[in-house]
Amino acid sequence: MERKKGIQVLGINILYLVVALMLLTVGAFVQYRDVRIGLIITEYVLVLLPVIVFLKIKGESIKDVLRLNPLRAKHGALIMLITLFSYPVALFFNLIAMTIMSNFGKLEQLPVPVADNFKDYIILMLIISVSAGICEEVFFRGLMMRGYERLGKANAIVLSSVLFGVFHFNLQNLLGPIVLGLIFGYLVYQTDSLYAGIIGHMTNNGFAVTLGYGLMQLQKILGNAVDASAQAMPNTMQLMMATFVVGFFAVLGGTAAFLLLRIIIKDTKKEEQRGRSEEILGDEGLEEPSSLAGNVSVTSFIPVYITLIIFVFLGYLQIQRLA
Repeated sequence: MERKKGIQVLGINILYLVVALMLLTVGAFVQYRDVRIGLIITEYVLVLLPVIVFLKIKGESIKDVLRLNPLRAKHGALIMLITLFSYPVALFFNLIAMTIMSNFGKLEQLPVPVADNFKDYIILMLIISVSAGICEEVFFRGLMMRGYERLGKANAIVLSSVLFGVFHFNLQNLLGPIVLGLIFGYLVYQTDSLYAGIIGHMTNNGFAVTLGYGLMQLQKILGNAVDASAQAMPNTMQLMMATFVVGFFAVLGGTAAFLLLRIIIKDTKKEEQRGRSEEILGDEGLEEPSSLAGNVSVTSFIPVYITLIIFVFLGYLQIQRLA
């Protein structure tokens, strides 16, 4: 059954601004007090809960809006592999931003906790991988992409991905999340299931947590030989070399991810031909805007403009601190 009004873009954008402000104030405060408990509060109270409340107030079906549709086990496994192969691609774009920023001064360490022992590793996997994977996907690939569909599915993927990157409020970690958002968004549309984005997000974050834990254990084994170099952020020349090396693996990984993605595309096309997969909002493709697009005015994006101004200001302060 088609909804009479649907989810309005203005409402989505206002919610985005409110959640962003809560992240920068309440989220920053609770994470400063205790980073792990703070991250849990941020994900479930500041990111997930507003989406549920918003949909309840609107009287919308949570299952339909968020695309909580079953995902084939085969596709889930393929998405995990696609995400792993895409990891160097996202890292490559982050390294480009870091290389540019390094010209302004010494880079700062990203405020991401690293597991020191196996117990910490499990805890961080639950917080950074599972919690973030669920809550952030519900917000961006669930609610936000659904609301932006009236602008066309391609626009919905791109806009939600850019705002996902901005949501991290860190220039060093802007481009990578945007790239991942594009991948997760396309996978969600292709499979018509939010679980595709959740699995991809959890795989990416889980790999990052595992990599950090592995490097920490390596540092303990090698001792002071690694300890001194591990404390210092790389300079511009080192970052350029790292970007070149990672770029090589990004090409290989991106190619492998694309080939795996074609398997999912082929499967879903067969399902559509059999009439087993029907889009909730119509049959328009990724390139075709919705007929409701004319109802979206420029003023609907004022909350987004405000968020972008805040991001630019914080980015300016971040660059100033590098000097």
